[in-house]
Amino acid sequence: MKLQYLGHSGFFFQDSQNRTILVDPFITGNPLTPVKTNQLTADYIILTHAHSDHFGDTLTIADKRKTTIICIAELASYISRKGFKTHSLQIGGSFSFDFGKVKLVPALHSSSTSDGAYAGPAAGAVFTVDNKTIYHCGDTGIFGDMKLIGEIDPIDVLLIPIGGNFTMDIEDAVRAVSLIQPKLTIPIHYNTFALIQANPQVFIDKIAANGYQGSALKPGEELNIS
Repeated sequence: MKLQYLGHSGFFFQDSQNRTILVDPFITGNPLTPVKTNQLTADYIILTHAHSDHFGDTLTIADKRKTTIICIAELASYISRKGFKTHSLQIGGSFSFDFGKVKLVPALHSSSTSDGAYAGPAAGAVFTVDNKTIYHCGDTGIFGDMKLIGEIDPIDVLLIPIGGNFTMDIEDAVRAVSLIQPKLTIPIHYNTFALIQANPQVFIDKIAANGYQGSALKPGEELNIS
């Protein structure tokens, strides 16, 4: 499995069969990403919620003929009315696609589209690519059931916000890692805007002191996980 950090909370995944999955592809207006929308294609797009810094360039990148957009049911209805192919889930629901299973889990946050439409609850996403389990927390504060999420689906790669203000900060994210107990943690949702400044190395050092491995990827950086 190859993953590429797109900056903020966005990721590109490619499996061994060259299937491509995007998560929260916020490119236009993202001052940190070196990636352009015309460089990205997707067989699947997973959305954690509808805020513009996560919904992002979904409708620009998605191909109406082949891309399936996976998200909470209310947001899926909003997108499908625009002519795009969707697969709707609700919190706790899961479905197996050709690349692997996707399950939506709770996130403590809000969700609405840029034009003010109700978009259902915010979510995190637990999904598999090449038999590796990824937990993208979405935008959230810390909550105790993160421990249960990690127990039900042992996490290979955790993508967790650290920027504070709109999500958990470094200190709470460190506690969350101890609850989830992933094999590898990558910090997200920091330094894109003035309100979410954080030093990812401080986070990496703190979880390392607790026995957990972390990697602070630069926007555009790729990682191969086998």
